[in-house]
Amino acid sequence: MSTAGSVIGVGISFLSRGIRATRRPTRVAPCPRPSLTRFRCSSRRPLTVASATSAPSSDTSTNDAYLELLADKTKRVRELFHGGGFIPARGVEVYASPKTRGYRSRCRFAIARDDGGRLRYALFENGEVVMLGDDDADEDGDTDVFPWASEPIARVMPVLLELLNDADGSPNARALTTGLSAVGFLASRGGEVVVTLWNRMTDNAGDTNTAGDANTAIGDAEWNDDANGLLSSLRSVGVTGVVTRRRRKTLVASNGVNHVWEPMTVPGDIPGDIEIIAAVPGDIPGDVGTGTTRSQSRHLRYKQVEGAFSNPNGDVAEVTARWLHDACEDILLARNKKGLGLGSTPLSTLPWLLELYCGNGNHAVSLSPRFGRVTAVEIEPRLVAAANENFAVNGVANATVTALPAEVFARARTGTGSRGLLDGDDVDQLLADAWRDGTVLVDPPRAGLDEDTLALVAGFGSVLYVACDCASLARDLKSTLGKTHEVRRMALFDHFPGSRFCEVVVWLEAKA
Repeated sequence: MSTAGSVIGVGISFLSRGIRATRRPTRVAPCPRPSLTRFRCSSRRPLTVASATSAPSSDTSTNDAYLELLADKTKRVRELFHGGGFIPARGVEVYASPKTRGYRSRCRFAIARDDGGRLRYALFENGEVVMLGDDDADEDGDTDVFPWASEPIARVMPVLLELLNDADGSPNARALTTGLSAVGFLASRGGEVVVTLWNRMTDNAGDTNTAGDANTAIGDAEWNDDANGLLSSLRSVGVTGVVTRRRRKTLVASNGVNHVWEPMTVPGDIPGDIEIIAAVPGDIPGDVGTGTTRSQSRHLRYKQVEGAFSNPNGDVAEVTARWLHDACEDILLARNKKGLGLGSTPLSTLPWLLELYCGNGNHAVSLSPRFGRVTAVEIEPRLVAAANENFAVNGVANATVTALPAEVFARARTGTGSRGLLDGDDVDQLLADAWRDGTVLVDPPRAGLDEDTLALVAGFGSVLYVACDCASLARDLKSTLGKTHEVRRMALFDHFPGSRFCEVVVWLEAKA
């Protein structure tokens, strides 16, 4: 198998509050993008590795270390769900990250000064500042590197820092570095990067910022002029926008944008946008797909907005999207198998998908051809706007997004809240048939589902639950969903290789 790059388990941990260094990072070359490696696990069988389409890495010890960490995650997931009897008959499907370095498309770093007064990228460890690249400074002189950043971000980081240091010494460009406390990056796999500068400043002269500069009032127009100059210098390395967070507001350089477009390939059959891909068979006994098949692919792109949520591991996000397509195909087959026993005409698509916590609508866009209608719900206004744009850009005509908290939507639909919130739609009739026909997809925050949303979800025939916190999923299964539904498939996706975090996705079907 191949697991590009080196394992980072002892190097960095990704916490809910950000990134914490546990040793100083060192410089590595960008990793190539191999295809996904899949594992199949059950409570009775050890971790087994499927075949991969990419060439094996020359660093065998690195691969072994990564597999050991992934096996530990898998063990913890199995132990968490086995006690409640929630492990499906086919076991736990485990999907490795194609990259163990160079995979993060969202990064944020503190800005500090070294002994020479120059600005440096830094992380915080136990309240102390750790500047990036110290271990590597004498090797090639490049002291500001972060090997887990995606290639587009890694390309921009040294160029940006040099420009910021130049501006720091120039009285004509002080708007960029005055009060500069942090720098963030949002990138797409297509190569676009948006840079965010956190400038801690007030309108009162004489305040002191984290970099030790005297803070003076700097107008928005002055910042915009300097930011456009910075953007012009960064366009050659893929930067499309410069943003600042200052005086409790966000400004976007007028010559740039505040978003990137993320490409994604999923199964589909949209005319004029088709690529034939030969599937590679697995070598695990009982694994799905034991022969070479050919499938059509649908090429999508998603607007991801600076400051709003987006998945930091685009490769694994794409694999998750493909798994959800496969699960929807399983749902359709199960419905037809049940219906044909009653003499019904086979369905070609599922009737309705309700997606809660839809974000920028990436799942709704991807899965829309498999459903007659898609209703999406999201609370964040920027993500609602992005979802509507993503529907339009990708030619989705059967999906709508409602700007509401999931729990408010749930209370309105179950009769415990204001019924007038959603007047004019026909969701009520759809919910009346939900037990037999409806499919609901939820991708909640780490806290999982609230009581009202959980009650709504439990009424659907099919449930797709994307959990970024396994414990919350286990709780919701134990309290409610495990009583009303049966777990048909469970998959672990390693979005954060080398950390303790992973995502678990389950497909549940209502019990008879």
